[in-house]
Amino acid sequence: MPLIDIQQLSKLYYSIGEVAELLDVNASLLRFWEKEFKFEISKKNAKGNRLFSVKEIDKINRIYHFVKIEGYTLDGAKKALRSKTTPTIAIEQTTNHDAIISRLEQIKRRLVQLKSALPAETAQEKAAPVVPSPAPPIVPPVAKKPAAPKLTPPTTDMPTLFD
Repeated sequence: MPLIDIQQLSKLYYSIGEVAELLDVNASLLRFWEKEFKFEISKKNAKGNRLFSVKEIDKINRIYHFVKIEGYTLDGAKKALRSKTTPTIAIEQTTNHDAIISRLEQIKRRLVQLKSALPAETAQEKAAPVVPSPAPPIVPPVAKKPAAPKLTPPTTDMPTLFD
């Protein structure tokens, strides 16, 4: 998932479409975050289109990191933003996949070693044999009662209300 490298930004203002493209999200998500995180856009053009400064893009970048990469809820991301923390993963680290994969392989090897060091069975498991649970009792089907015959009104030769 892309993060915006703030150092690479060269323009003074970016449109909402440009910021959305840099983060690979929809512009509607940026509008939603603007309302949800209550940050003001410092500049709008004559048509009312949002123009984001580098400072605002940095805040959006931090929101993106907390919500999309770290998996925070919106409330959790709000708290994290208030605590003035910076994202823990730098952009250079996110592109170094080989280092991440080798670290995961080391962790896997260590877990396999720990698993093999565990005893196969504990004393309790040896002492207590596994007893299958009894099958549920068989209930014979209940015979259904025949339906009551339908009653029909007696026929008369007299005219009815519906004739």
